[in-house]
Amino acid sequence: MEWATLLGTGLGAVMGVAATLLGEQVRWRRTTRDNRLQDRRNMYVDCLVSFRRAHEDMRLAADEEHASPQARAARIRQVYRESGCDEARERLILTASDEVTSAIDASYSSLRQIREIFASGSTVPSPDYQAARQSHREASEAARTVLRRDLSTLDI
Repeated sequence: MEWATLLGTGLGAVMGVAATLLGEQVRWRRTTRDNRLQDRRNMYVDCLVSFRRAHEDMRLAADEEHASPQARAARIRQVYRESGCDEARERLILTASDEVTSAIDASYSSLRQIREIFASGSTVPSPDYQAARQSHREASEAARTVLRRDLSTLDI
């Protein structure tokens, strides 16, 4: 009888430790998934916001008075650089899937096209800018769709 009691106590202790370890592993996986989701969400938002900031700042710079066409182009390129969109894109593409990278690159390329249109002297009402703006809007919306889909795969 003494052995049965001792064996029962030992088995209960082993089961208790196993259940605790299993619970900790489940909690660790959930925490890891939540952290990955939040990190990815922040990275995506930072990238899209920097693209938006670059676009708005370039529009403002294009409307400013400039001493020469070269000064205007330099100012537009300066505000583009200061927006942080290059850095945000690089951070994102280092860890993102091919689908996300392609979508972000399409939006990024269309933004660079806007930069070049403004740097060449076009203004906000110009047909060249309006066409580039529409292209950028479409590329950015497509990127948002891909980013949302990617985030939803982690949000399970």
